Amino acid sequence: MGNVNTKLQRDLTLKNRVARRFSQREVADFVGVDKNYLIRLAKTEPSFPVGVVRGRERTFSPDEIMLIRALIGSNPLQKRPHLFWRKPDEELKVVVFGAQKGGTGKSLSSAHFAQYLALTYGMRVGVIDSDPQGTASLYFANEDLPLFKDDTPTLADFMGVDEPGQEQPTNHDAKTLNSFWQPTPWPGLRLLPGGANILSGDVALYFMRATTRIHKVFSNALKIWSDAYKPDTQPGDLRNSDGTFNMEKYEKALSETFDVIIVDQQPSISLMQLNPLVSADTLIIPQTMKGFDLSTLTTFISVLRAYLETLTANDPDLHLGTGKHVVLPTIVQESNDKDTGQILDLYRRAPDLISQVWYSRSDAIANAAEEYKSIYEYQPPDSRRSSARSFLNNANAVNDALVKRVWPELPSRGFAEVFIKEHWGE
Repeated sequence: MGNVNTKLQRDLTLKNRVARRFSQREVADFVGVDKNYLIRLAKTEPSFPVGVVRGRERTFSPDEIMLIRALIGSNPLQKRPHLFWRKPDEELKVVVFGAQKGGTGKSLSSAHFAQYLALTYGMRVGVIDSDPQGTASLYFANEDLPLFKDDTPTLADFMGVDEPGQEQPTNHDAKTLNSFWQPTPWPGLRLLPGGANILSGDVALYFMRATTRIHKVFSNALKIWSDAYKPDTQPGDLRNSDGTFNMEKYEKALSETFDVIIVDQQPSISLMQLNPLVSADTLIIPQTMKGFDLSTLTTFISVLRAYLETLTANDPDLHLGTGKHVVLPTIVQESNDKDTGQILDLYRRAPDLISQVWYSRSDAIANAAEEYKSIYEYQPPDSRRSSARSFLNNANAVNDALVKRVWPELPSRGFAEVFIKEHWGE
């Protein structure tokens, strides 16, 4: 039944998926330049993508947007960065989207964030779907992505805990670990899909508890991989000595490493889910603003805090993330004073822990989610264009606010400031 259901979801997703293309104005907004600059660059840069011309408009795919960003970012005359790749001395960040309750928009929020980082900052993103249902995986699905197949590697394979009853984790070498990451239609973005054997990982970890520090299995595997796949290439390296763009080096750099790893958690606290949490720099908790849901949030945080306190007491060498963790309000009905009132009350009590920017309830994203599309690739019918545009602005604001949490040193795109001014008057 599970195989039939997940195959049905995937088939419907692929059947209805249309590759989104972006106008020159949209590309200019993503890259952070003037549209006229792109027009001039297209005439002077031989590697500039042709795109697709329809009438008077020229459109570009996400792959072409990344190339345009690399062309600009690798230009030594640029006064500000446009390609935000991790430097060799910078640690790989892990951002976890986790919640105890399902239906909070967790998978969609993590998919939005991953795609926003690729489109707006040119980051190379690793996405780990640690949910056996594989919902987040569907947001990156295409015909080439082997989802919901028994032999498709998942987080359990990456951690080496895919066989219940094994006495120790399987220590894969870095090359094997790298082979587990699946390419997606998004440039520089690879996926470790969700799958049923993640449940087997919990059983395997339980029986290893007497001989293995089971809370560090994921971090150990990640270290093996990250030590071997470092950010060796920087934007300036993409130019040859004569100033021409090196396409081969650029394409290789897109898959040489990640600038961040985003983990979409299963709505539970299990051994498999706690492993990435221990490795996380930042925990983002998508949360609806209902009374019962807030009680669930309290339980989730209390249990998690008790678990981490026990771990640190018994493992003094354990390094926990020091990022700015945050509760992200989701599916907020702005016409309902109770929803916004809850956010205001929470923010007053804990301004460092509650996001001032939230996901509003939207019919546009509800329709997009039925096809497992993010707002960045959803092509609405004419009747939904206005609401889709509004939700795109909303997603940009949320993701801009999250970037400030994870990378306070990065330039803001200003989307969060506009949202806060409109909703808070600040």
